Order: sequence, then C-alpha cells, then structure tokens
Amino acid sequence: MRDATRQLLTIGLGFVLMVSGTSRSHASCPSEPGLSRFSGQGWGLDEGNRRFQDRSLITRDNVSSLEVAWVFGLDGGLSPHSYPLVSEDTVFIGDESGKLYALDRETGCERWVGEFEHNVRSAVIHGRMSDGQIRLFFGTQNGKVHAVDAKTGTHLWESPISDHAFALSTGTPSFYRDRLFVPVSSFEVVMAVVPLYGCCTFRGAVLALDASDGSRIWESFTIEEPPKVTSRRWMFIEQWGPSGAPVWSAPTYDADTGLLFIGTGENYSEPATESSDAIMAFDAASGQRRWVRQFTENDVYNMACNISAAHPNCPEAFGPDLDFGAPPMLARARAGQKLLIAGQKSGGVYAMNRATGELIWQTYLGRGGYLGGVHWGLAVNEDLGLVYVPISDDNFSPVQGESKAGLYALDLDSGARVWGYPSPDTCEDKLLCYSGFSAAILATEDLVFAGALDGMLRAFDAKTGEVRFSYQTWQEHQSVNDQVATFGGAIDVHGPMLYEDLLLVQSGYASFSQAGGNALIAFRVRDP
Repeated sequence: MRDATRQLLTIGLGFVLMVSGTSRSHASCPSEPGLSRFSGQGWGLDEGNRRFQDRSLITRDNVSSLEVAWVFGLDGGLSPHSYPLVSEDTVFIGDESGKLYALDRETGCERWVGEFEHNVRSAVIHGRMSDGQIRLFFGTQNGKVHAVDAKTGTHLWESPISDHAFALSTGTPSFYRDRLFVPVSSFEVVMAVVPLYGCCTFRGAVLALDASDGSRIWESFTIEEPPKVTSRRWMFIEQWGPSGAPVWSAPTYDADTGLLFIGTGENYSEPATESSDAIMAFDAASGQRRWVRQFTENDVYNMACNISAAHPNCPEAFGPDLDFGAPPMLARARAGQKLLIAGQKSGGVYAMNRATGELIWQTYLGRGGYLGGVHWGLAVNEDLGLVYVPISDDNFSPVQGESKAGLYALDLDSGARVWGYPSPDTCEDKLLCYSGFSAAILATEDLVFAGALDGMLRAFDAKTGEVRFSYQTWQEHQSVNDQVATFGGAIDVHGPMLYEDLLLVQSGYASFSQAGGNALIAFRVRDP
C-alpha cells in the first residue's frame, strides 16, 4: 500500500493531452518491419483469450537448451506494464516513458520508436483492416486508446475511453473485423485514500470503437444506475454511489454466440450492486446486456480501507476485494461442451455455460485475498483437456489460512485437480519479494510457461507439471541499448510471450512494494 500511495502522488496528479511523434533509431537494422504473420490475435493470442500458442518451436525436448539471446532495457520506470506482439521479424512493445518500440526480432535493435506522453499500459495488438492496412492498437495510462501504422509507427488516432477524470486504459482492447472492444477501469479506487475526496463516481464499462477512426459505436456500463449523492460529511464533501465494478482485463469475443464477455471488480462505494465481482455477457453488435453471474456479493472496497477502517472513504462494512482481474476464457471440453472459464482473486475457478452463465463446475485453489488467488490470466490446452491456473496468495491476504501459491492443472470437464506445483519460498526480504504466480501464463502443445513473483521463469511439462526449464531473471543484465541501466525483478502482469523460436518475458514490476526492474529478455534454444 506504500506503493499505492506513491502512485497516487506521481500518477494521480492529473491527466494531460497526448502528443505523439516517431523517431528513427540510429541502429543498423532496417526500419520497416515484416507484417505477414503474427504471434496471435490479441492479448490471449485469439479472441477466446485461451493463451495457447500452437506455433511454437520450443518443445519439451529442447526447452532445457534455452539461453538468453538479447536483453532490451525498457525506459521510464521499474513497473513495465505492456505486453509484446511479435511478427516474423519484429517485436512491438511499449514502456513507462510512453515509447512504443519496433525491435528487430533477432538482435533487439530499434527499427522505429513512437513517442507518447503517457505510459503504455496494455498489450500491443494488431488488426488487419478491411483495406489491408495493418494497425497496432494499445491503451495508455491517461485513459486513451491509440492506433498507429505498424510499418512506420505513425500515429493515426487516439480516442478517450471515458469522460471520468480518473479512467484508466489498463485492460487490452480486443480486435474483431474493424472493431475494437475496449475495457474501462479506474484510478479512483486509489484516489479514495485522500480524505477530502468525495468517493466515488466511476462506473466500469466496455466500449465498441470503430478501428478505422476511433469513433464510438456503443458504450455499456457495468452498473446501469448512475451514481448519486448518498450522504455528506464535514458539511461540504459529498459521498456518491453506487460506483466501481471496473473492467481490468481484455474482453473475450465468442463468434458462436455473438457475445462479448468481461470480468468485473469490486464496488468502490455503497450501495453494493449485483454486477461487481461478476462475469458479464453483452451482445457484441449492440452492447445490450445479456446476463450477469456474480460470485462475491457485497464486496465494497477502496484503498482508503488500507489506511484505516475508520477512514471517511472506507465503507462501513468493506469487503475482501475479490476482483476478476483475469479475462474470461473460451474452451471446449473433451465431451464437446462449450465452456466459459474464469478465475477470481478468491482462488476460485469457474466453468459456465456461455449462452446463459449457468455454473457447470467450480474449484477453489488457495486462500485468496487482496493480491491472492488468480490475478492476470489462465491458459488452456484443449487437446489434453486441461486448464492451467496460477495462484498468487501473497503476504497481503486478509484471509486466514495457509498460502497455496503455485501452478495447478485442472480437468477441463470436471474441474478436478490433475497436478499442482507449490511455489517454493525463495524470498529472504519479505517486503520486496513474494513467492507465487501472479502474472498470466502461456501454454503450448506440451509445455506451460510461467513467471513468478520472485523473478524465476519456469517451463512445466503440460501433462505432469514437471519443471523442464528455469531461469532467474532477478539480476543485472547487459542490454543491447546499454545507455539504459537494465535489471530484473518480480515477474508480474502479462507474463511470457512465445512465438516460433522466440520466448520473451518482462522482468520487473515494482507495484505493491515488490523489487522493480525494466528488462525485456529474449530467449532462444541453443543452436546445436
């Protein structure tokens, strides 16, 4: 929570207008990237957010020969929050300084660099427009979505995602047929720590934008009722509600049903609503709400409660803050059933009927808590009939019980546990280092790649959970852009990216008092 206060002071001072340009690198690599094939479509590598990479040349038999090919030092801070997109010869990624890089895939040298005034906070995704142009899309911390030309980095348009002063573009947009589906979250949960702030007025939302120009097609709120004044204190500060239910992660599109699925967070202020800590379905064409399934009732929480339960902005009966931070995931069971899978910070994993939201099975792993349970993303291997679940369960949990931090495999048909890997406790400094798996993971035909909060990157046998490869990223690195001091730390947020012969991971995420870093590390199998 000390880190949250620092973010409040540095980030929450205001949002300013974006100005962008493109600078050319002086490195000796061609500036124009190849754009004929990509690592996947969107944050989850497909519209279903399955995080399954079927184009991998790294296998169970050769993964132990992985070695570092190059390291790039990300600029601007120690909590990088972007996620790379890979083409046949280029890696696209953003950083905290507001730069968007096109890096040569073989060497890490800069093809072009686009410059923006705000932190690139989402994954970089691509979209092939109906006219054949390839565009890159991403969100920035000041609550805007941007489009750039993938060949040159030329800025094409920017679009605000909300008229709320503290809206954030944290979750990655999803692209489908010249349309962007955009999640809307908020920094207001942190602003509540200010006693003079009247909490709270933000409502989570999902938007559909025209990807050609950023114009809005529809907007749907997670809380249908607009906030209103519920009380006053100290005669002049108004309290507002209902509020909250932000959308922190990428929307999931299902072409079979025409539905768009999102996960929501807690309410910021009372009264509680039925759409917080929930999975929601919307008609992708119109934005009309189709169904809501809530998994934790009456979860009303903001960060004022971490200062004191007596803080004027802390709800009287504040909840456990059990968001859905990971996007819902489409999967087909071996019996043929089309499932929607979701993981929650409670440690719960749920399988639902896509059309109705009906619960089919549920399994609880870990004790959960503020930063416990499932954070950023699951993965699935439909051929093996397994869903893979990273569990954090770190030191901040208000929930009593034993930490179950680790990586688990569940049977896709029943939710039964197939194997588990408990996180080893390697941390000496419990204030800077945690064990557990918070970052999203990635699966291939025979492996699962997962980065841990203690900086360790591992590859697991997909069938058995046996560790086939490990590498400690928490160290100083010699980078190809040696003017930027480069070192690793906790692995968090979006997790590993793999495409063909290349494995990428960002090491360093300083939020929640973890040891930060700024290393983008590229691995390849050693040439025999």
